[in-house]
Amino acid sequence: MWRWWDRFLKEGVDGLLDDVRRGGGRKPLSEDKVRELIDLAMSPPPKHARYWTLRALAKELGIAVSTVFGVLKCNGTTCLMAALDIATGKVTGQRVERHRSEEFLAFLDHVAAEIEPGTPVHVILDNVSSHKSTEVNRWLKDRPDRTFHFTPTSASWMNAVEGFFSKLSRQKRKHAIFNARDECIAAIEDDIDHHKANDAHPFRWSKNPGDLMASWKRGHHKLHEMAANE
Repeated sequence: MWRWWDRFLKEGVDGLLDDVRRGGGRKPLSEDKVRELIDLAMSPPPKHARYWTLRALAKELGIAVSTVFGVLKCNGTTCLMAALDIATGKVTGQRVERHRSEEFLAFLDHVAAEIEPGTPVHVILDNVSSHKSTEVNRWLKDRPDRTFHFTPTSASWMNAVEGFFSKLSRQKRKHAIFNARDECIAAIEDDIDHHKANDAHPFRWSKNPGDLMASWKRGHHKLHEMAANE
């Protein structure tokens, strides 16, 4: 029962999602069932609902929530990598198909294109496995002016760019409905451009460090309670 907990401690939420994507050896959906799922997801939502949820789709079709997630991920999702410069508030974003070490390193090189060579750069990261691979460590050894700092488990809020992602999800895209993935990608790119033009400003912590650490301790304690009751 501790397998999910160990994976969470090592790889964070992405590690748990990897378990979901791998599935549990279930028989794949038939092509007809996949088409039925896609058509349903693109149809008007049930009464009194603003949009379809994974759980609602799964219940309607009599399949697992993880199966719905897997199908829709192959049909209409994208991955956004973003970096926030705390000195200016500027966000640099790049869309990728997958979040592996090679895409991560390509994104770092993309960000570095706007940084004067030789400038010391400190990068705040979460604990996703693609940030700690052999390829990444090799890349770091060749760039002594780059230093990585990893946020503690259950403390992603310590990474300033998470505020940008939260705003993007909560205020911009939470209830948005798109007819095609390209529409979603275009909307995200517009959001980044809007941020650069209107919302970019130097990042400053607004809370007392003691309050932040207390919040982290409460969250960490809660996770241990959940694991103990599993």
